[in-house]
Amino acid sequence: MPIKDIKEKIIEDALHEKENILEEVKENIKNMKNQAQKESNSIKNQIMERYKQEADLKEKKIITEAILEAKKNILSEKQAFIDEIFQEVIKRIEKLDDKEYEKLMEKLILENVEHGDENIYIGKQERKHIDQNFLNGINKKLKDQGKKGELKFSKKHLPIKGGIIIGTDEIRKNASIEVILEKNKEELETTLNQFLFQKE
Repeated sequence: MPIKDIKEKIIEDALHEKENILEEVKENIKNMKNQAQKESNSIKNQIMERYKQEADLKEKKIITEAILEAKKNILSEKQAFIDEIFQEVIKRIEKLDDKEYEKLMEKLILENVEHGDENIYIGKQERKHIDQNFLNGINKKLKDQGKKGELKFSKKHLPIKGGIIIGTDEIRKNASIEVILEKNKEELETTLNQFLFQKE
């Protein structure tokens, strides 16, 4: 083969090799760009997911705190409402006329007497009509019921707003207005929750 042809063949092969190398380089660059884009998208998605999770957590925290605060306010309003009712009950008892109040006291005594010879403890500010004559009438009713009918007032007065405490020095049954109301408080709260606050 003539030298000229050999030279041209070498140049042709070199050019062909150059083209192959350029194509390979272009392909590598393309693959690197694609890989970089995938990694970029992956990192972007991870960052977005993390921010979304943090946003969701913050949203849930804000909602939870708002719900707790609302429940706290509702509970406070309920308690204030119930306390207002109890204060109103005490005021109404204090405003009862003497005959109505005597009936209330008689009912409390008769419901809490066991034998009929207990001591009756009353408050320091009890009405003057709640006296021995009043107790004598109750003793008569107790005797009619087959009980001893020997109730007597204790000389010791107790710090109660109304009602009575009945029994001996060792064992007493508390039927004071405060205790009666307190015993019924839980039942009243349940009733109010059912009828007034069932929809919050």
